[in-house]
Amino acid sequence: MQVYITDLTQICNYDDLVNKLPYVDMVRYKSFTRGLRAKQFLIAHSIKNKIANKFKYISIAHKDNIIIVGASNKPIGIDIEDTSIKRDFDSLANFMGFSQIKNQNDFYRAFTASEAHYKSSLPIDKSQEKFYKLNKYMICIVSDTENIQWINTNLIPEQI
Repeated sequence: MQVYITDLTQICNYDDLVNKLPYVDMVRYKSFTRGLRAKQFLIAHSIKNKIANKFKYISIAHKDNIIIVGASNKPIGIDIEDTSIKRDFDSLANFMGFSQIKNQNDFYRAFTASEAHYKSSLPIDKSQEKFYKLNKYMICIVSDTENIQWINTNLIPEQI
């Protein structure tokens, strides 16, 4: 499994990437009215298009300036959330059916795992959850394999 991670603030060749988008992606790219969302789409789909013929499964996650694309020949799901956002965690946990939530960290672990499981389509009992911290972000990767190769060695999150 390979995981590509990048920070939009470190990318300077947006025009070059736009020109390389296939027509269907170009149409979607042009439909975004917010600059950040368009850049998230552009980077994620540029990576996806570059690796699509090498992997059977691809999962995309983005939050703010961080883009993550996971690729594997087995099902994979990835999610990222900003843990600095103040929320009513008790109400959200209750609404989402999360039990055993004691604090903000528990909530984000449950939430990112839930999103990553959904993207992977793997049964919970047949998959592994791995959690990472990158500054204020929590990342969850769900797969049925242990080997993760981080592609951008300048931006590898800490496993938690």
